[in-house]
Amino acid sequence: MSGMLSSFMDRVFYGRGKLFENKVAAGVVSCRRGGATAAFDEINKYFLMTNMIVVGSQYWNMVHGSKKEDVEQDEEGLQTMRTLGTNMAWLLKSIDAGRKQGIELPKKEEVIRTNFVR
Repeated sequence: MSGMLSSFMDRVFYGRGKLFENKVAAGVVSCRRGGATAAFDEINKYFLMTNMIVVGSQYWNMVHGSKKEDVEQDEEGLQTMRTLGTNMAWLLKSIDAGRKQGIELPKKEEVIRTNFVR
């Protein structure tokens, strides 16, 4: 992931874990050719370490192309994005239906920090 995005994500997520708990998220990347999976992994780590619910698709959430016209020709990538949108909509509706039925969010334990430096 670019240094600019890394810096942004560090600032947004640092010390704000409770703000993002139980929110639905999906990392999406676009690249010319390589580096997408590494960026995708890095983005998702922010979501996972703050108890977010990460939505998946049929493949990694990425499209390829240097410009819009290139991306529009990435049929597999576009299908992956459509599937991601369908999955996210279903999950949000399911969460809402559960909330209306009185299903409570999971109870959180107090965070334990282990210090291995002694």
